[in-house]
Amino acid sequence: MRVAIFTDNDFGKVNGVTTTLRAVLEHAPDEIDARIYTCDSIGIDAHEYLSLAAPGIGIPFYREMKIYWPPFRRLLRHVEADGAELVHVTTPGPVGLAATWVASRLGVRLIGSFHTNLGEYARVLSGSRRLGDLMDRYLRWLYGKCECIFAPSEATRETLVRGGIEVSKIQIWRRGVSTAEFSPARRSPALRKRWGVSDARPALLYVGRLSREKGLQLLEPLSNHLQYAGIRHRLVIAGDGPMRPELESRCPDAVFTGTLDHGEVATVMASADLFVFPSRTDTAGNVVLEAQASGLTVLVSDVGGPQENL
Repeated sequence: MRVAIFTDNDFGKVNGVTTTLRAVLEHAPDEIDARIYTCDSIGIDAHEYLSLAAPGIGIPFYREMKIYWPPFRRLLRHVEADGAELVHVTTPGPVGLAATWVASRLGVRLIGSFHTNLGEYARVLSGSRRLGDLMDRYLRWLYGKCECIFAPSEATRETLVRGGIEVSKIQIWRRGVSTAEFSPARRSPALRKRWGVSDARPALLYVGRLSREKGLQLLEPLSNHLQYAGIRHRLVIAGDGPMRPELESRCPDAVFTGTLDHGEVATVMASADLFVFPSRTDTAGNVVLEAQASGLTVLVSDVGGPQENL
């Protein structure tokens, strides 16, 4: 079966959606011929990946990351020429809208997967419950067009049901991790020395987007509490985003690595002692699995999908 997978996350971005889609291309069974359809500022045409050049705009509250307005008719022609029998929408942005239109025009089946709780993101980032509710209604409209919706956790299934999605449409699609790539064997004593950590002063690691919806405002009080209790430690914060200047000010003793590639993340993971992931909005949290595969104890919030991996 030929499957057209639409996403607003081009592979120049590193996040849970692109990690999942790369795994789909690598591990899809032989009977599935999948191709990714997306947009970016340049354009790429490869066997399993098509990205059309399109105008982009910064995402509200996160201007460093762009979304692109897709050329609907060009996407339609490509999908039709590829002979797709099924359209899979993974994001509700402009490319996701194009997916629903293409499926309707071609008369092929439409399924979806839910990766990001954008309604809760909107509430946290804007401070407006009304804006979050509007986003929830939009998501219900878009995903309501799908005959089946894959959710990465039971918590996400419950979120979708509360949002008005029929429970019979929802199936659980859990995440996995490469234990060849993420392993305790990648631990680096030299990196630990640069961080200034040891068994007596452990490294508490966060990896991901540095943005308010990730609950990172908890890192400073967590560190202060440990200091008050006389527990030596050092925060290591890997990633980038709009909250970085605030975190650098509030956590002056922390190590900030900036954006890392996947191989560097694996080394950083294995070289830490504890993984801290305070997000209350994540549907799955692939980094939690990566940290566990790297041999780390993991601390997460009691809300959202990550807790189901513990």
